[in-house]
Amino acid sequence: MTPWDDLLGTALVGTGRRPFDLTASGIPGAGSVTAESPEAAVLAAAAIAAGHRRAGWMPPVWRGTPRRPAAPDDRPECTPAAAQLLELLLTKAIRLEVGTELLTGDWLAAARDTGRRPPYPLLPELLRFGTTTATARPLVRDVLGPRGAWLAGHNPAWSWAATVPPADVAERFATGTRAERVALLTDLRATAPGRARELIEETWADEPAATRAAFLDTLRTGLSGDDEPLLERALDDRAATVRAAATALLDHLPGSARARRMAERAQRLHQGRGAFDLPGEPDDAARRDGVTDHREPGLGRGASRLIQILAAAPLSAWDPDWIPEAGHDVLLGWTKAALRQRDQEWLAALARHQPTPELIAALTPAAAAEILGGSRKLDARFGALLAAAPGPWPAEFSTGIVGRLRTAKAEAVLRLAARAMAEHLHPAALAAVENWLLALGTEHKPTARTLRGIAHALTIRATIRQEFT
Repeated sequence: MTPWDDLLGTALVGTGRRPFDLTASGIPGAGSVTAESPEAAVLAAAAIAAGHRRAGWMPPVWRGTPRRPAAPDDRPECTPAAAQLLELLLTKAIRLEVGTELLTGDWLAAARDTGRRPPYPLLPELLRFGTTTATARPLVRDVLGPRGAWLAGHNPAWSWAATVPPADVAERFATGTRAERVALLTDLRATAPGRARELIEETWADEPAATRAAFLDTLRTGLSGDDEPLLERALDDRAATVRAAATALLDHLPGSARARRMAERAQRLHQGRGAFDLPGEPDDAARRDGVTDHREPGLGRGASRLIQILAAAPLSAWDPDWIPEAGHDVLLGWTKAALRQRDQEWLAALARHQPTPELIAALTPAAAAEILGGSRKLDARFGALLAAAPGPWPAEFSTGIVGRLRTAKAEAVLRLAARAMAEHLHPAALAAVENWLLALGTEHKPTARTLRGIAHALTIRATIRQEFT
């Protein structure tokens, strides 16, 4: 019987039937307590024993293998002001019309580019931010460092940021769920694309069609000519979803054998400059290369097949000077090809001829600024183009566009492009934004609110630059 059991027995039957002695109770520390009555002695002993049982509990012996500590991080910590700003952004203590995600991305990019690290106490908040903002995960991973990756390994919700040791890659790939295997391949493609492709090839024949298609999609990261043999093999796959995934990737490889085959088909249809005949029913070889019966909206099958062929052929076979003479279907095929092949010469030529948000977004910031700077109309269409323009915008264009919008009183365009302006305007445009804001009357409250949000974002971005300079 333990001292606690003896104490419980005394409390149940009473001290009159079972005398109780504090000194002889066997409860540590009870002998030093003075009690005026037997009942008080029992209560005092109960208090001591209960406290001892709760605070003095001995946990069971853990027999697992302790994890290795995180590797050292030699990067210097960011400045206290930068750390405070990051905390305000992550906790959303700063309220912006355009949200805090964009500025958090700017902070992370500045830290990455200057080789600085965030304070260790903010690593959990950074991991939560990356968990809820998937588009920011690459930046978060770049900044976390070894301690952040180590911390991510202790929480399944943060597994996207955990580092898989090279020795464990094969086992993780063999035993993980499909989602885990796809995530592993995607991460591996960023650092060791050849190893990721080898893993896919090793189990290719045994995987179901949905998994094969998902594995192929991971090749988008780091796609190169080295992936072509696997993609050519996938063109003969029995599953249509796998064949479609392969053709979608080969569209981005203008130097592939499939691209040359498509160029030969297009050359047979070419009538000179921007004129092409419509193709007939595709043969088996054309269908293998991805020419289908899919119809573009408002177009017939022949025109739709021509678009598919031109979109998959290398643009080096044609001349951008032919663009003004081309018909709608030819232009659509060349546009798809330019977007897939990221050919800046063709993208700029097509955008000058007939700009669209998709074309503008694919240009370099300087090329987009040059094309938009020459636009005369500041209407809703221009607002959509400006909203799609990539950044950062050059200082001269940034200041000029704010001045043009103010002079034209294009408040509708301002609201359409507010998010892009807050994200891409050069800090040199801050004075122009503030001057416009000060000149507004009380009847322009929505515009004033938009301008305040842009000015606030520019001020924070300038602070970020200053703290990481």
